[in-house]
Amino acid sequence: MKISEKVRRIYDRRPYPCGAQSLKHSGWALALDWVDAIGRNGAQVGKTPRVLVAGCGAGAEAFDLQRRLPSAEIVAVDFSSRSIALAKRLQRRSRKMSGIRFLTGDLGDRELPARVGGEFDLITCHGVLSYIPGPSRVLKNLGRCLKPDGVLYLGVNGAAHVSTRIRHILAIFGFDMNEYTEKSHMRDIVRLCDTVLSPEGLPSISGARAEFLSSDLFGPLIQNLTLARWAECARRGGLHFRGSLSSIRLIRLIAGNDLVPLLMPRSRASAGILLEQIRPSQFHRLLFARTSAPDPPWASRGRLPEWRIKLTGLYRVRLPKPARRMLDRLRKVTISSVTLKISSEWSMPEWEVELLRSGDGRHQVASLLRKMPLSVPFADLRKQLFLLYQLGIINLLHPGTAPGAY
Repeated sequence: MKISEKVRRIYDRRPYPCGAQSLKHSGWALALDWVDAIGRNGAQVGKTPRVLVAGCGAGAEAFDLQRRLPSAEIVAVDFSSRSIALAKRLQRRSRKMSGIRFLTGDLGDRELPARVGGEFDLITCHGVLSYIPGPSRVLKNLGRCLKPDGVLYLGVNGAAHVSTRIRHILAIFGFDMNEYTEKSHMRDIVRLCDTVLSPEGLPSISGARAEFLSSDLFGPLIQNLTLARWAECARRGGLHFRGSLSSIRLIRLIAGNDLVPLLMPRSRASAGILLEQIRPSQFHRLLFARTSAPDPPWASRGRLPEWRIKLTGLYRVRLPKPARRMLDRLRKVTISSVTLKISSEWSMPEWEVELLRSGDGRHQVASLLRKMPLSVPFADLRKQLFLLYQLGIINLLHPGTAPGAY
């Protein structure tokens, strides 16, 4: 039996997630403001977005997206016929979910774009590609389903995923890792691993439901790859890596020690890959697009000021009232993000506050600086813009693009 068929059998036997909770909540919600901020350079999707849930299981993610995007056209596909049957049965319980189109299909099938019906503004593929062979083939297929300005969200296992070590330990105790068997002895061994691994911040899974363990711990294939390898899989599929959610948190960690300039002139994508090599992730939340992100000319004193600043929308930025007279002083700025669960007060030079105040994507940095009665050293300008860019607070738009462009 092929690996893909073995995996399909696992989900046909134990659909995941299952039960009425799939209709009520998913336990995880896609950070849509992060998708727009990093995947679309701050441009928002239209009023009636098309969304494809690739590998929808019993429908939890599709139901969650329908609640948060009530005007969206959502198509959800999974290779497990039993999972799709369960999703449809749950769908019939809620009139608000009646618009979702559930399909049985293989993500690696070249006919997938025709089956799902055209191109999409957003594709989500969460917790899927780590468990099926040929990820580059699937990513190429998904790329063919994206609109030119569409975004693919990919949630996949990292090199530090908890299953990497626990699978090895269970195998030492004689368990067949290709087939899940519920035994108290098995749970005891996993509890042992939980206890030893807990200081490393890895999640406890010994109490997880059988549907989770049968696919996320057992099974014929679990690909726990570095960010660099997932990005390479996507590149072979014709997709460009845009950014990682966890890299923003790591940027915040090093910003306090004034170490972010060491990453210059890397893009968000390349900075994320570098940081992940230092601190491997258990799980990646990644964004891809059909085109690469604009690359600001960080080293060019003449060209960088020609780019335009645009607040991304990922954060709420509360600025102090405009000063009657601009001086070379620090001002208090509150920056918060519901998605990142942060709220902090920054001390910013007054010129930086004024750049953010005009951060609608319409004004070149140079034109804003000319209005200020201060001379801003280029080294300070570049350093502060790079920090704001890496944190996802601002995007820098190429002089030739429209303010609302992707």
